[in-house]
Amino acid sequence: MRCVAVRTFLTFILVLALGQILIASESGASDWPRWRGKNMDGKALQTGVFNFDQGYGLKVNWLKPLGSSYSSVSIADGRVVTMFSDSTFDYVVALDPSNGAELWRYQIDSTYVGHDTSHDGQISTPTIDGDYVFVYGRKGQLFALSAENGKLIWSRNVKEEINSLEPFHGFGSSPIVVGDVLMCQTGGTKEHTVCGFNKSDGKLLWSAGADTINYQSPVSATFFGDEQLIAVADHNVYGINPESGEIFWAHRHNSGSQSINPLVIGEDKIFLKLRRQSTMLQLSKTDGKYSVAELWKTNNIRQTFNSTVHLNGYLYGYSGRFITCVDVATGNTVWKSRPPGDGFLILVDDHLVILTKRGTLHIAKASPEDYVEMASTQVFSGLTWTPPSFAAGSIYARNLFEIARVDIAPVDQLITLDQPEVETINPNGGFAKFVKKVETASDNEKKMLIDKFVKSQKSFPVIEDERFAHFIYNGEAKDIAMAGDMLAPGQEVPLNRINGTNFFFASFELEPDARVTYQIRKDFDNVISDPLNPHVAPAGPVMQGAGSELRMPGFKPVDHFAEPKAGVARGNIETFEFESKILSNKRNVHVYLPAGYTESKDRYPVLFVNYGQGAKDQMQMPNSLDNLIASKQIRPIITVFVEAPQSFQEYSRAGRDQHAQMYAEELLPHIDQKYRTKANADSRVIMGGDEGGFAAFYAAFNYPDIFRNVAGQSTHLHKPDGGDALTKIVSESEQLPIKIYMDWGKYDLIYQNGLSWPQLNEDFVKLLKEKGYSVDARKVNDGFGWASWRNRTDKILEAFFPLKAQN
Repeated sequence: MRCVAVRTFLTFILVLALGQILIASESGASDWPRWRGKNMDGKALQTGVFNFDQGYGLKVNWLKPLGSSYSSVSIADGRVVTMFSDSTFDYVVALDPSNGAELWRYQIDSTYVGHDTSHDGQISTPTIDGDYVFVYGRKGQLFALSAENGKLIWSRNVKEEINSLEPFHGFGSSPIVVGDVLMCQTGGTKEHTVCGFNKSDGKLLWSAGADTINYQSPVSATFFGDEQLIAVADHNVYGINPESGEIFWAHRHNSGSQSINPLVIGEDKIFLKLRRQSTMLQLSKTDGKYSVAELWKTNNIRQTFNSTVHLNGYLYGYSGRFITCVDVATGNTVWKSRPPGDGFLILVDDHLVILTKRGTLHIAKASPEDYVEMASTQVFSGLTWTPPSFAAGSIYARNLFEIARVDIAPVDQLITLDQPEVETINPNGGFAKFVKKVETASDNEKKMLIDKFVKSQKSFPVIEDERFAHFIYNGEAKDIAMAGDMLAPGQEVPLNRINGTNFFFASFELEPDARVTYQIRKDFDNVISDPLNPHVAPAGPVMQGAGSELRMPGFKPVDHFAEPKAGVARGNIETFEFESKILSNKRNVHVYLPAGYTESKDRYPVLFVNYGQGAKDQMQMPNSLDNLIASKQIRPIITVFVEAPQSFQEYSRAGRDQHAQMYAEELLPHIDQKYRTKANADSRVIMGGDEGGFAAFYAAFNYPDIFRNVAGQSTHLHKPDGGDALTKIVSESEQLPIKIYMDWGKYDLIYQNGLSWPQLNEDFVKLLKEKGYSVDARKVNDGFGWASWRNRTDKILEAFFPLKAQN
């Protein structure tokens, strides 16, 4: 819909921060025709939008079902255009902005099926340019449709025609138009990073840059009189002449695939939100030549797929899960806020419009003072992973299931969503009574009560009734949160703060014999172990940094991985670099030789361990081997700790067959030749955790004449990422002479979308038993990762290498 007020822009020239001069028209000034809006900076052009002091608030005008896609919403000339999947096909669809009714749809291709936690459907956003709608599809299709009726005008397969290198989750760059040239980031090291096409027929006009791309989208700007395309690739950022493809300048950033969208600031600066460190670039031009300088680098905005906006000398964006305000001049953090939660934002009328991943919509002042929320409402109930758009006075939002138009309209009462109430665990217990007593005490009494309580505790976290665990942080801080095995991967919960104190707490109900790893996150960025808990533990591989270990009363600690006592004979570790021709890469291999190997002439059984570095250093397996051999619980063995430089691909995904082949045809013969091994399948065991466990099973079931023993801990069995392939092999093959061990934890990986490692492991054990296999399967009240797996290393070693058995 068009705003009457827009007509007043017909005779004005707006000077924009991009350095471009744009003539506003009745049909265009209030549009949002492409990814990140009209000027590709995440900022709407309208002013006077939010009149909260005059009884205005947020009101859902319409909400319609819509299938899965990450594509955001483009709005122009009375059409709302986006993409969706019906689980069979992917579509471009145009809707009526007044009521959400469908105007037309175009079938792109069969649905791009999500994988590795991604969802079905398209990633990029359609670009509306006059009579055209341009789309770059996830499978590499670039095409133009009629904006009026959705009919195909032209189409080409960029991936096939210019041999583009497809990103892991498919192509996701959103195209833009400058004049008669349609441009998108196609990717390819042979001068095909960015391509320019004739928008009327799709003919390739030029290509430029020699770099790979992932999900970045270009923007246009004018610097020093030169109109140019700014394109960020995985390792470089380019300034390109949009008419000819000439590269005006290039700058190497080397930050990888999370360098998503450049943000032009003022007349000569570009902000790059990179993966680990973001940077501010300054351009200059002398005697016709460009130069690029880095003004500053910061890690204050990083690790997010959300783009950043700029207003009056300040950047606003997400850093991790937190909205962050950063000073443009210095890169220093001005403030951070946990509310309203992780999501995506744009800038409208000097306000942040934020759509969270929980489906809540929030309006907050864009101010360096702090996060100040003005209004909010619940729009969706399902997972939301797309930034909002704004056009003609309305907010357009979508998630993986629905699309909605939200108006800024008169409301009976201005609504802001209340923060969820603190859930009281064991409300009749002593800890709950202590909290209530402190909450109702005077300021002077509060500190005294807290000090007395802390001093009276024998250990932390505080355990109540053998099943309630109260995690406590007592100290000065703005924000305290925690992550841990009892939460979903990537999830963290803020600790509750008793008003007027520095006492923070969170409570959980756990099994009486549980053991979990957790971390404290202090003031958003500082990851620390619990200062009140002496039990430290390795937090990886999901959580990174320092970790603490909660031991419930019924948990029985083990010490086989502890540093061996004086007098215990120690094994020796040899490390060498191993080159694989099958995988076309190199890896470090660490070989543990038991005490006495050099002096003896015996041959030894061999254990191969995936994720070798972590198993060796974090699980402390060499200590376990020394201790268990010395105490005669297992016989002496050779252990081969194998690293994987590309474990994400090699273990369970595209490279799994080559990885198993590497073991069988390259590494194992090398080990047998170099060391005195028992060179038979019955004397070999292969093991690993998570995806390393998958790789162990995949190798054993594909090469049963080489491996007759396999162990997996918290084994990765996600169906789209290798799980289906492994279960098919097991289901369709005859029973093989393989001995199997598996363990997993109750507090293993359980994602918020319901994907559950415990359930996948239980299902796999059921399949194995149905096929006649004898499986040593153990579900324990433990978590995921090094600190959990090392508690049962002795069980694996004793199962496969008992002292009494000699092959």
